[in-house]
Amino acid sequence: MNKKFAIGCSIGAVVVILILIAVFFGVYINIRNNIVAKDVKVDESWAQVQNVYQRRLDLVPNLAEAAKSYLKLEKDIFEAIAEARSGIQSAQTPSELEKAAGEIDSLIRDIKVVVEDTPELKASETIRDLMNQLEGTENRITVERQRFNESVRDYNVYIKSWPNSIIAGRLGFEPREFFAAEEGAESAPEINMEIE
Repeated sequence: MNKKFAIGCSIGAVVVILILIAVFFGVYINIRNNIVAKDVKVDESWAQVQNVYQRRLDLVPNLAEAAKSYLKLEKDIFEAIAEARSGIQSAQTPSELEKAAGEIDSLIRDIKVVVEDTPELKASETIRDLMNQLEGTENRITVERQRFNESVRDYNVYIKSWPNSIIAGRLGFEPREFFAAEEGAESAPEINMEIE
């Protein structure tokens, strides 16, 4: 009887160990898959941020071209647009994208002010439509930045929570960078009204 009891206990212990191993691997796989899904969501959000910045860059030359006869935009403005487009397309992090977008921001503000102060230009249906599209794009940028930050927050919290942090660390997943306001963003921008 003792032999049968010992064998039964041994089999029972093996079964319990196998169940615990199965549960551990199930939890491990679930956590790993969630980390991967959240990482992909951050990448997807980042791609959408770049998409709305690209839309903005596509609109600005159209706006400038439509306003060209009134504003006599100089060659260096179009070069600045091309440089900003290149910088935005090559940006790999939110801070790089913000830096590249900063150059185009001042150009957009200058064009907006000139359009608002020039009645003939303001009356142009093409200019008005482009300005409305640009304003809509600015709103989209804000929304997509917010969504990106929400995705980053969700991902960062998940990989820093225990026991996820152990698995994330072993798999090489690291916290992602948030979009943050540029230094000096709390100050009103200076607008240059000089157009030659």
